[in-house]
Amino acid sequence: MIKRIFFIFIIVFTANCGFTPIINNENKINYSINIIEKNGDKLINNLLSSELKKISNSDAKKIINLKINTFYNKIVISRDSKGNASDYQVTILTQFVIENNKITKKISFEDKQNLNNTSDIFEQKNYENIIRKNFAVSIARKLNLELLSQK
Repeated sequence: MIKRIFFIFIIVFTANCGFTPIINNENKINYSINIIEKNGDKLINNLLSSELKKISNSDAKKIINLKINTFYNKIVISRDSKGNASDYQVTILTQFVIENNKITKKISFEDKQNLNNTSDIFEQKNYENIIRKNFAVSIARKLNLELLSQK
């Protein structure tokens, strides 16, 4: 009997814990993103385009024109005793030019991550591509929050 009461107690109090998502049906995105121009790293630009397409509301009347410039840089941080690179720093700088109702605004985001060199080149490239994808998702979310705050 005590187990049943405890179980019901847990369900009742966790069902209404006050959690609300950042973007819900009441706070629908009221803009459509139109990418005019893309310059820089093609992989990151394509990933950003697909992420921004997911965020964008195609039925919205408000259209935001966007220009994207991305810069991908991989710098050797340290080398081993043989002179081979052992650690890298991957930096992605993304600059957006937002054009909305004859108002132009520039926003830039920079993400960095250190990674170790592996002997398997294929594995190293796959890991770098995963990092690029994660950066693209992160940058798209940051841009979305910036656009939501402008209203």
